[in-house]
Amino acid sequence: MTHHNAIPAPHQVSAHQANTHRASAQLTAAQRPAPADPSLAWLESAGGQAQVTVSDEIDTLAAALQTEAHAPTVANHLIFEADSRVVRTQARTILSTPALLPAHNRAAYTAMLTDFITVANLLQPGAGYGTTPQDYTAWYQALHASNITIY
Repeated sequence: MTHHNAIPAPHQVSAHQANTHRASAQLTAAQRPAPADPSLAWLESAGGQAQVTVSDEIDTLAAALQTEAHAPTVANHLIFEADSRVVRTQARTILSTPALLPAHNRAAYTAMLTDFITVANLLQPGAGYGTTPQDYTAWYQALHASNITIY
Protein backbone atom coordinates (compact mmCIF):
# COMPACT_ATOMS: atom_id res chain seq x y z
CA MET A 1 0.00 0.00 0.00
CA THR A 2 1.33 3.39 -0.88
CA HIS A 3 1.38 6.32 1.47
CA HIS A 4 -1.61 7.94 -0.30
CA ASN A 5 -3.78 4.90 0.20
CA ALA A 6 -2.88 4.34 3.83
CA ILE A 7 -5.67 4.34 6.35
CA PRO A 8 -4.97 6.89 9.03
CA ALA A 9 -4.44 5.63 12.54
CA PRO A 10 -7.19 6.49 15.01
CA HIS A 11 -6.50 9.87 16.59
CA GLN A 12 -6.67 10.07 20.33
CA VAL A 13 -7.18 13.44 21.95
CA SER A 14 -5.54 14.03 25.26
CA ALA A 15 -7.26 16.02 28.00
CA HIS A 16 -4.72 18.79 27.48
CA GLN A 17 -5.50 18.96 23.76
CA ALA A 18 -9.26 19.05 24.46
CA ASN A 19 -8.87 21.88 26.99
CA THR A 20 -6.65 23.80 24.59
CA HIS A 21 -9.25 23.35 21.82
CA ARG A 22 -12.08 24.56 24.13
CA ALA A 23 -10.03 27.58 25.21
CA SER A 24 -9.32 28.35 21.57
CA ALA A 25 -13.05 28.14 20.75
CA GLN A 26 -13.87 30.41 23.68
CA LEU A 27 -11.27 32.90 22.60
CA THR A 28 -12.72 32.88 19.11
CA ALA A 29 -16.21 33.54 20.51
CA ALA A 30 -14.85 36.38 22.67
CA GLN A 31 -13.21 37.92 19.63
CA ARG A 32 -16.44 37.98 17.63
CA PRO A 33 -18.01 41.41 17.35
CA ALA A 34 -20.68 42.07 19.94
CA PRO A 35 -24.24 42.35 18.67
CA ALA A 36 -25.21 45.86 17.67
CA ASP A 37 -26.54 48.12 20.40
CA PRO A 38 -30.35 47.69 20.25
CA SER A 39 -30.89 51.42 20.69
CA LEU A 40 -28.70 52.11 17.66
CA ALA A 41 -30.53 49.44 15.68
CA TRP A 42 -33.81 51.16 16.65
CA LEU A 43 -32.43 54.55 15.66
CA GLU A 44 -31.49 53.22 12.22
CA SER A 45 -34.94 51.67 11.69
CA ALA A 46 -37.89 53.40 10.04
CA GLY A 47 -39.49 53.79 13.48
CA GLY A 48 -36.34 55.28 14.93
CA GLN A 49 -36.10 57.74 12.06
CA ALA A 50 -39.76 58.67 12.56
CA GLN A 51 -38.97 59.24 16.25
CA VAL A 52 -36.04 61.49 15.36
CA THR A 53 -38.34 63.53 13.13
CA VAL A 54 -41.07 63.88 15.76
CA SER A 55 -38.47 64.74 18.42
CA ASP A 56 -37.05 67.46 16.19
CA GLU A 57 -40.56 68.82 15.64
CA ILE A 58 -41.24 68.76 19.40
CA ASP A 59 -38.06 70.81 19.90
CA THR A 60 -39.25 73.23 17.21
CA LEU A 61 -42.63 73.49 18.91
CA ALA A 62 -40.99 74.14 22.29
CA ALA A 63 -38.90 76.92 20.76
CA ALA A 64 -41.97 78.45 19.10
CA LEU A 65 -43.86 78.37 22.40
CA GLN A 66 -40.94 80.02 24.17
CA THR A 67 -40.76 82.71 21.50
CA GLU A 68 -44.50 83.37 21.71
CA ALA A 69 -44.35 83.52 25.51
CA HIS A 70 -41.84 86.39 25.29
CA ALA A 71 -43.32 88.07 22.22
CA PRO A 72 -47.04 87.31 22.06
CA THR A 73 -47.66 88.46 18.52
CA VAL A 74 -50.24 87.06 16.14
CA ALA A 75 -47.43 85.85 13.86
CA ASN A 76 -45.68 83.98 16.69
CA HIS A 77 -49.01 82.56 17.83
CA LEU A 78 -49.75 81.20 14.36
CA ILE A 79 -46.29 79.64 14.19
CA PHE A 80 -46.77 77.54 17.33
CA GLU A 81 -50.23 76.50 16.15
CA ALA A 82 -48.72 75.29 12.88
CA ASP A 83 -45.84 73.56 14.68
CA SER A 84 -48.26 71.77 17.00
CA ARG A 85 -50.24 70.48 14.01
CA VAL A 86 -47.03 69.02 12.58
CA VAL A 87 -46.23 67.26 15.89
CA ARG A 88 -49.78 65.92 16.09
CA THR A 89 -49.73 64.61 12.52
CA GLN A 90 -46.37 62.91 12.94
CA ALA A 91 -47.36 61.33 16.26
CA ARG A 92 -50.62 60.05 14.76
CA THR A 93 -48.73 58.62 11.79
CA ILE A 94 -46.39 56.69 14.06
CA LEU A 95 -49.27 55.43 16.20
CA SER A 96 -51.23 54.27 13.16
CA THR A 97 -48.27 52.39 11.66
CA PRO A 98 -47.37 49.38 13.83
CA ALA A 99 -44.06 48.90 12.01
CA LEU A 100 -42.92 52.29 13.33
CA LEU A 101 -43.53 51.36 16.97
CA PRO A 102 -40.65 50.02 19.05
CA ALA A 103 -40.63 46.50 20.42
CA HIS A 104 -39.25 47.67 23.76
CA ASN A 105 -41.45 49.91 25.97
CA ARG A 106 -44.15 50.11 23.30
CA ALA A 107 -46.90 51.02 25.79
CA ALA A 108 -44.85 53.86 27.30
CA TYR A 109 -43.91 55.09 23.83
CA THR A 110 -47.57 55.05 22.77
CA ALA A 111 -48.50 56.98 25.94
CA MET A 112 -45.80 59.57 25.19
CA LEU A 113 -47.04 60.16 21.64
CA THR A 114 -50.62 60.34 22.88
CA ASP A 115 -49.57 62.94 25.45
CA PHE A 116 -47.95 65.06 22.75
CA ILE A 117 -51.13 64.78 20.67
CA THR A 118 -53.02 66.10 23.72
CA VAL A 119 -50.59 69.03 23.93
CA ALA A 120 -50.98 69.72 20.20
CA ASN A 121 -54.77 69.68 20.56
CA LEU A 122 -54.60 72.18 23.41
CA LEU A 123 -52.54 74.49 21.22
CA GLN A 124 -55.26 74.62 18.58
CA PRO A 125 -58.35 76.82 18.74
CA GLY A 126 -61.12 74.98 20.54
CA ALA A 127 -61.99 73.76 24.04
CA GLY A 128 -59.28 74.54 26.59
CA TYR A 129 -57.36 76.69 24.11
CA GLY A 130 -55.22 79.36 25.67
CA THR A 131 -55.57 78.19 29.27
CA THR A 132 -52.00 78.33 30.50
CA PRO A 133 -52.45 75.92 33.45
CA GLN A 134 -53.80 73.23 31.11
CA ASP A 135 -51.03 73.89 28.61
CA TYR A 136 -48.30 73.53 31.24
CA THR A 137 -49.91 70.47 32.80
CA ALA A 138 -50.13 68.72 29.45
CA TRP A 139 -46.65 69.83 28.37
CA TYR A 140 -44.97 68.57 31.56
CA GLN A 141 -46.91 65.31 31.38
CA ALA A 142 -45.69 64.79 27.81
CA LEU A 143 -42.12 65.67 28.74
CA HIS A 144 -42.23 63.27 31.68
CA ALA A 145 -43.62 60.55 29.39
CA SER A 146 -40.76 61.10 26.97
CA ASN A 147 -38.24 60.01 29.60
CA ILE A 148 -38.31 56.39 28.44
CA THR A 149 -35.86 54.07 26.75
CA ILE A 150 -37.04 52.85 23.38
CA TYR A 151 -35.42 50.45 20.95
